[in-house]
Amino acid sequence: MTLSYKHPLAGLVMVLWAAVFLPGCVGITTVGDRSSPAPSVNRVDLSASPEPWRGPAGKLAQRGFTQEQLEAVFKSPNLQYSSKPMGDKLKELYGIYFRSDLTKAIQENLYQLGYDVRIDGQNGSGTREAVGKFQRDAGLTVTGEVSQATLDATRRTMKGRTLRALSSYTPPPAPQPSRAATYPQFTRPDALARIAANYRADREMFQRLGRKYQVPGEVVAAIMWVETGYGQYFGKQKAAGMLASMAAAASDFSLVAPAVADLPQDRESMAFMRETAVKRGDWALNELAALMTYALANGHDPTTFPGSVYGAVGWGQFMPSNILKFGVSAKGSGRVDIFNKEDAAFSIGNYLKGHGWRGEKVNSMAEDERREVIMKYNKSGVYVNTVLYVADYLARQ
Repeated sequence: MTLSYKHPLAGLVMVLWAAVFLPGCVGITTVGDRSSPAPSVNRVDLSASPEPWRGPAGKLAQRGFTQEQLEAVFKSPNLQYSSKPMGDKLKELYGIYFRSDLTKAIQENLYQLGYDVRIDGQNGSGTREAVGKFQRDAGLTVTGEVSQATLDATRRTMKGRTLRALSSYTPPPAPQPSRAATYPQFTRPDALARIAANYRADREMFQRLGRKYQVPGEVVAAIMWVETGYGQYFGKQKAAGMLASMAAAASDFSLVAPAVADLPQDRESMAFMRETAVKRGDWALNELAALMTYALANGHDPTTFPGSVYGAVGWGQFMPSNILKFGVSAKGSGRVDIFNKEDAAFSIGNYLKGHGWRGEKVNSMAEDERREVIMKYNKSGVYVNTVLYVADYLARQ
């Protein structure tokens, strides 16, 4: 479902959008080393367009989206800037991956002080929990924070203490994910009864998609329940706004800087955050382009879609790029509505088939193979457990 938005006047459109959205483009025509005012052109009034959208709009213009298409998105009142998605992602990744040497030094000191902690240089939940216990025992404010102040505190505490030898550390075996843990809101008896009643009402639809794609309708139904409560909850955000907000930070880091002001502001930290913002922002721009491509091809307004904080939409919470790859019309009309139950169900079936599911029965594959396919939909062990638990329950009814 790859579409092109090249227009005979695409080159002119790009120039106009650069003039409107990009700083420094003020309609000057340069010939050799001499500049003269550009010819008068009819320009739309974009004075109401917020500053954050200049970067994403300019990049999308370079991809061939027309002025009219870009105006419809970036002048829409549905598009509201938020620093939250990029700010939260930067904090998460900074906490996990940055300054691994500092994290490892704190982990080593905590181990020598007798705390159970994995020494791996990653600031995960286990490390934050161990830091919190140390701070509590030391009479410090409990933050769980990996920082230079925490390292200094461990060093002070180590003075004059009998310490556990660092040489005695043996990395614990990697924890095996539980195959029993599930989201209880979907596996309680009352929830399962409600899910089964809805499945029976739509059995014919699930049987059709099962025959078409050789995937179990029970698994598709379970995914639709876990993702959106079977169409009851699509997310509080506007997907286009979230993706555009992340894309904006790639062009102008100052937009998201206040949201990460509580992180260290040294040169190394800032370089990490800026580089990460560009990478994540470019990913978001690709997803925004896919969302616009999908919406425009199917007669939808891309700014109205509710979605997750990272832009997933519809009954199955597809990322827009996956809609282009796997979205299908159940009736064969060629128009895909990912918010339509039947189109969404068939699209999920197409996705599962495309990622290796073989067989219309829930137990047509080995357990590890089933888990591998569902893990590609959502990389969470508890998610996989829940989907398969619900699917197995439906298959027994």
